[in-house]
Amino acid sequence: MSCRASTKVYSLFFLLLILSWDCTWASPLSLEKYRFSIQQALSRVEAGKGPLEPEASAFLEEQFPRHLVVNTKSGDPVTVDNGPLLLWVKQAQETEQGRESLIAHFKALGSQISFAEEPIPLSEDGWEGSRARLGKVFSGKEFQGLEEWKEPAWMVFLRDTLEKVWEWLLSHSEKVNVFGRWIEYVFYGGMLAGILLLVLWIVRSFGPVGWRFRDPKIKTDLERKGSRMDWKALREESRHKGEEGAFREAIRLFFISVLMEGHERGWWVYRREATNREHLSGVEGSPARRDALGKMIQLYEKAWYGHESSGKEALLQCAEWLRLMEAA
Repeated sequence: MSCRASTKVYSLFFLLLILSWDCTWASPLSLEKYRFSIQQALSRVEAGKGPLEPEASAFLEEQFPRHLVVNTKSGDPVTVDNGPLLLWVKQAQETEQGRESLIAHFKALGSQISFAEEPIPLSEDGWEGSRARLGKVFSGKEFQGLEEWKEPAWMVFLRDTLEKVWEWLLSHSEKVNVFGRWIEYVFYGGMLAGILLLVLWIVRSFGPVGWRFRDPKIKTDLERKGSRMDWKALREESRHKGEEGAFREAIRLFFISVLMEGHERGWWVYRREATNREHLSGVEGSPARRDALGKMIQLYEKAWYGHESSGKEALLQCAEWLRLMEAA
């Protein structure tokens, strides 16, 4: 092979190497710098009107490559997929509505990072802020309609009866001794029976799903057909949130709508106070449906609690898992 041919081969090789360069080889970006980049990009996009300028588009593409490595608060590197963001940038170049969608996406992304990385210290000074955040969390639709727990009437009756028996025994302790020691065994037997009933009530009320009393809110198959959960409205709201770029909220609404839809279809029993794992253990049908719901639970928890960044691809993956459940 001639020298010129070798030079061409090596030049082509290095050119391909440069073109295939991926940012995962670059040094990870600190979380503070990543947050600052988002704020800087948001300010630049909000400064203009109409379609996005070419200079601003080039700046965003340089600041947010498709695969960006960011260090978490604990120092672990995480690869952020900016593919959905680049799609918003492309749409912003075409229309003013695309610019507004890009602004909403940056705001949602910034709020997610701020929510996950700005804890309020456990002190009296920070109590009002903590209470405000808790109020924001519990104002969600999944916490609406809950009733305050009330002590059952039979439990109140049992406690009052035992108190009266105890007071009577104390007031007639001298007369009781006349009847002999057997009355003590009757009393202790009654106390033991009361304790056993109390333990049984606790287990049936707060134990595993299969051991609990039937919740009056849980309907039979015939009742379920007569009353429908409004999961379609949640599904539609999830779609709107996804269009606005608030993918974290969109995934949460989509997940709740799937739980409600599964309850209506008879796949499982949906209860607001039950955990995700309890819903998963109550799945009826094929293992494929259980596996799809388990994967959706994992994605929802990672996205909602800030362990992973949520995007359009995650929302589409949830829809794919729902199709697998319907086909199972």
